[in-house]
Amino acid sequence: MDSEFPTGKVLQTQDNNNETQHRYFYLTNRVSDTLDSLLESYKRMLGKGDIEGLLLVDSDGKALAKSRFFHVKNAWNAGALGAALAGIARQGENHLGADAFQNAMIVYNSKQFYVCKISDLDGNKSLLLLIFANEKANIGFIRAKMSQYVKRIQEDIKNSESIIKTIEASEEQIEEVLHRLDAAVIRETK
Repeated sequence: MDSEFPTGKVLQTQDNNNETQHRYFYLTNRVSDTLDSLLESYKRMLGKGDIEGLLLVDSDGKALAKSRFFHVKNAWNAGALGAALAGIARQGENHLGADAFQNAMIVYNSKQFYVCKISDLDGNKSLLLLIFANEKANIGFIRAKMSQYVKRIQEDIKNSESIIKTIEASEEQIEEVLHRLDAAVIRETK
């Protein structure tokens, strides 16, 4: 169920209830199946569902896919946060003399936000997996499991024209999409 380039059908609906209902399916595609499989594996092995959702973005913050039951209102804003955290972590390479960036994490009292570089794309871009979890989640375990799914995610992306278009989108196209998403969120809150 690959959706079209990032504008998505969600933003074209007129009925607010219909828009809200469809918003949860926005950014679901073949990669979502792989992300859901990763979450199911985590739940089976640990017997709990501490992971609230997974979001796949590129290092520019472009939202590419999400786990199906992750109810994020604006995945592009979340993607921008993840890309920013990864960018800050990459600055440590120069200032700390560290090796290449792999992971970054922010821990709150009741939440964890984790950014994991899962592979490089063409050029200077990377694929980032954002993990949204409660404070009890075993991030190390999901990270270890995730390494088993990287090749499958890469293959899913290679076979998805809409994801490739999103990765290759210009800044102008992204700004247009973000403007439409902001307008949709404003309509939802009225």
